[in-house]
Formats: sequence, structure tokens, C-alpha cells
Amino acid sequence: MWTRLRGHALAATPVDVFDADAAIAATLADLSAIAPDGAAPSGLYAQQGDAIAPLARFRARPGAVRVFRAWATRGGRYLAGPDVGVDVVGGVAQPPEAHTGDIDAVFTWVDGSDPAWQERKRRRLEGPGGAPRHETAANDARFAQIDELRYALRAVARYAPWLRRVYLVTDGQRPPWLAEEFPEVTLVRHDEIFSDPAALPTFNSHAIESRLHHIPGLAERYLYLNDDFFLGRYARPADYFTADGKPRVFLTEEAIPDTALAADDHPVVAAAKNNTAILQRLTGTRASHKLKHAPYAMLRSVALELEALAAEQFAATARSPFRSPTDVSAASSLLPYYALATGRAVAGEMSHFYADVASPELRWRLPRLLEHRDADVICLNATTAPTRRASAIHAFLEAYFPPLEA
Repeated sequence: MWTRLRGHALAATPVDVFDADAAIAATLADLSAIAPDGAAPSGLYAQQGDAIAPLARFRARPGAVRVFRAWATRGGRYLAGPDVGVDVVGGVAQPPEAHTGDIDAVFTWVDGSDPAWQERKRRRLEGPGGAPRHETAANDARFAQIDELRYALRAVARYAPWLRRVYLVTDGQRPPWLAEEFPEVTLVRHDEIFSDPAALPTFNSHAIESRLHHIPGLAERYLYLNDDFFLGRYARPADYFTADGKPRVFLTEEAIPDTALAADDHPVVAAAKNNTAILQRLTGTRASHKLKHAPYAMLRSVALELEALAAEQFAATARSPFRSPTDVSAASSLLPYYALATGRAVAGEMSHFYADVASPELRWRLPRLLEHRDADVICLNATTAPTRRASAIHAFLEAYFPPLEA
């Protein structure tokens, strides 16, 4: 049986039930069984950089290689390859990574198709008062969902098994498949983290972000993820936190405008400018670039500290039922920048795939990503327009993140 990976046809080991630990153990056993004459077991491959070939062809090459088997369902569907391999490195063994303590994950999610939720939103929109709203502050695309969360949870279960606990923050909504497929996920209602009942219901992700660090029992270190963030391959705690526990912050090359707040600013730009005002007051720095749409590594103690120092702005954001010109984007920008400015975070690097779900480029970008699987994190983001390729995106997600028992 054969499968394809990065343009290579590889003989695959067929399995009915895939277990990553068992796959790694099998590769280790293969390596220990290599004959004295250097003959490698059949079906064992190696990767060095982008090159992939049977292990025997790599034996004379210097440097580290990743040794792996290709694993697939009996129907030939790719399940894993280099991502469950073993790195073979010459020289002295390195000490194990330092343990940074428990790390949790926090997802936020909404089902915009829920009639009861839609009615709550309608009443809130028609309610009195409030700041003027930008046209994108409450657009339907922002609340649409095509079961992305299901695949995002599969991704962290498969690729980050070291997470202590996974929290799902919702407006009391519960995905119908959650209890059966992910019974270990802890559901958190908005009214458990908002101290002011008058702030609810809220339809403002900035408001929800500003309260995440109040989740009861949340670890000191945690990752905040939107429901459209997918781990694309195996991750380590060190990918998100340094050996001494500092979060890694993933900046883009896209600059935030260094101009005064304007009435026509998009809510995300307005929030970034408000963030800068706080940062300049507290640290003399500014939010210069946008962050990648990828898991945000957080320290709960820093979030509580910053909320106390910017209590008025945090409270105003929490009271805004829809995105407002007075918001701050706490978890997705302000907190990481504050941690950087105070020496409690460092800049990080990752391979990141980002696409708008309404982009026509998805028709060729997703098949390429499915074959190469070369992104640490994937984000399929809905901004101003909903996807017209929901079935294609769903098929991609199902192929990339099959059920864990598959």
C-alpha cells in the first residue's frame, strides 16, 4: 500500500487504529534492529531538510536526520510520517528540556446559527446606548462556524498531548458532539468569568478575551486559541514557552499604523491603537506589529497585573457587547506586548499558514498544505465574508484531522 508525502510515493504501514506513541516506539525498535552491516529495515525513511528518501540512502550524510515510517489507513489515507519520527543526531546527547509546569489551553467558540443566540444578539443590537459601531463589529461572518472547533480540538489532542486541561468558553452553548468525542474538555460559561452581569450577553471577542484569565482553576501558563486555530504538526511546550517559563510571542511583518485613533478605523486597528496608549503609559513602548493568528502563550499572573494597572480600559472593554472603538485586544495583543516590554516574554518563530475562508486561493493552497504538512499552525479565518467553499474546507479538515481513533 502506498501514500504520498511532499510529492514522494512512500510504502505505508497500514493501521486501523493510529497511536502516535506506538508509532514512535515502532520507529525506535526499527532503529535498534538495524543490522551491523548497516542494512535498514524496509519501509523506514529519513528526512533531512526537505529531502525524503529510504533511510539507506542517507546513511553517509552528515548531520541530523528524522527517521520515520509512513502510516496510513488501509484505504491509503495519510495519517502521519515525519511528524511521528525520531531525530537521529550525532555527538553528545543534550540534556532534557526544562519542565515549565502545567500548561492549559483555552478555546473560545460561538455557534452563530443557533436561533436562541441569534435572538439574544438581535435584542442586544436593538438595545439603547453604546458607542457607534463599525460595520464589521457585528457582521454575521464573524460568528459563522463550520465545525472548525471539532478539528481544532482533535489537533491539540493529537499534537499537544502534554496540555494539562482544555477549557472551552461559550455563551452557554455546547457543541452536540463535545461530550462524546471530548468528555475531558471543561466547558466555561461567560457568566462564570464576567463579574458584571450587565455586561452579558456579549458578542464581542475583545470583551471575552479580557476575562479569560478569570477562569476558575486556570494554570499560570496557558495557550489561548480561537476555534479556527489548528496545530499542524507535533508541538512541544518549548515551542510556546522558554525553559524558564517565558511565553513566546509570534509577530508578523504587518505594521500597526502609528497614527491617531480615527472614526473609520477597523475595530482591530482601533484596539491596537488603544493598546499602544496603555503600553506607552506603563512601559514607554508601543504595539508595532500585528501578532500571528496562532496560539497566544500567556501568564495568568501578568494578565491579572495588567488588568489592575489598566482597570478602566479592561472594564470598558468587558462592558462593550459588540466591538467598540474603546476596546483593547487584551489576550491577542496587549498582554503579549506588555510581557515583552517587561522582560517576561520573548519573540518567537513558527511556520504559519493563514488564509481567509473567503479566498479563492484556497482551492489550491489547501491541497498543497495537506500534502506537505509543513505548517506548525494553520488558521482559516472568517473576516468580512463567509466561506463559499464550506464543503471543501470541511473535507480538508477531515482529511488532515481524522477522528483520534482512526
